Amino acid sequence: MFFYSLKDMRQAIAADDLSVIELIKTEKMDENTPLSFYFEQDNTKYPVYGFMRSSSNFLIPKLAVFPAIFFFNSYLAICIVFAAFAFWGTIRLYKLFLHYFPAMHREVALATLFIPSACYWSAGFLKDSICFGSVGFLLYGLFNVFFRRKNQVGSLFWIAISVYFLYTIKVYILLALVPGIGFWLFGQLGAGVQNPSLKRVIIFFSLIVAGIAGYMLVNYLTSDVALSKFSLDNILETSNYSREMYERGGERSKGAYFQITTTNPVLLVLNGLVATFFRPFPWEISSAIVLFSAIEALIFLVLIGFLFMKKGIVVPFRQIFDRPILILCFSFSIIFAISIGITATNFGSLSRYKIPCLPFFLMFILAAYRLTGLGYPRWMDKILNLVSKKTKAL
Repeated sequence: MFFYSLKDMRQAIAADDLSVIELIKTEKMDENTPLSFYFEQDNTKYPVYGFMRSSSNFLIPKLAVFPAIFFFNSYLAICIVFAAFAFWGTIRLYKLFLHYFPAMHREVALATLFIPSACYWSAGFLKDSICFGSVGFLLYGLFNVFFRRKNQVGSLFWIAISVYFLYTIKVYILLALVPGIGFWLFGQLGAGVQNPSLKRVIIFFSLIVAGIAGYMLVNYLTSDVALSKFSLDNILETSNYSREMYERGGERSKGAYFQITTTNPVLLVLNGLVATFFRPFPWEISSAIVLFSAIEALIFLVLIGFLFMKKGIVVPFRQIFDRPILILCFSFSIIFAISIGITATNFGSLSRYKIPCLPFFLMFILAAYRLTGLGYPRWMDKILNLVSKKTKAL
């Protein structure tokens, strides 16, 4: 549907019924735009016209117009352009983590560059490519502005672009990032304090301020009627509605359907976390895509299970509050995982939805291993050594 929409946009521009400037100003499809005629003439079984009535959907083919013109409407070339944007954002996330963990180049490379599902789903003509790259551009831009104090003009530009993309395409990613960014920025204020007790007090109060600010900002961003379903008060209602919608839409028939039946908030949160990070289980594999997701989920489960078994639960989490960047990793991955885990009902879709939080969750786990002095399982060391060789080759 994105590609059909792109062709309609190009036809309207070629026929001089629509200028590029007018297209840029157009937020979504409606009956009053010159594009309406071209979309209505589509001879396709897909509901392209209705699909493009959403501004989040309409932005994707609009971003592809210039690549399509430059590369003669090549679908493969458009995918490469979108993948390049995602990759540039990922490289910035790699640089950000490497700044805080310079001795963990293998771990940082694995978390940011070599997670299979993230590589796969961020390499196409999809929303996910733009959102995945935007997260990296946003965080690295904030890092440049507040901490490095370098390239501030360019960083502010990328911050603005990234916020616009995330707000328009998938606002829940931005909402999940807000508290973590607050924890990270405010928590960094205590980084220069030498006294451990005073440092913990400053970080503790910074976290309180960041939490309050994040809560207020999330509720402000979701005050608009169109976004009200993402407000904190409506999350449970929205998740129930989404599950019912997917079920009515026939997701069960695709073989990768799963269901969270509880309405208890605590159990719903726990089930959402398990679904995002640790499912599908091996007996739930139904396709090649689900197979790779299951392998990743099994690795996450074994790594975190081994960590808690050897070091307990308290020791790893104590390391978080001494490093604001890990607070960002943990808070974003958990908030995001809950939000998609309680709404998605198809493992194939879930494997695509969850890619923004995977680098942060894996970075948190690997950093916890290193900071607690726990050695990796032998098979994990082999993976990290292979990643190191591939990174040097790049």
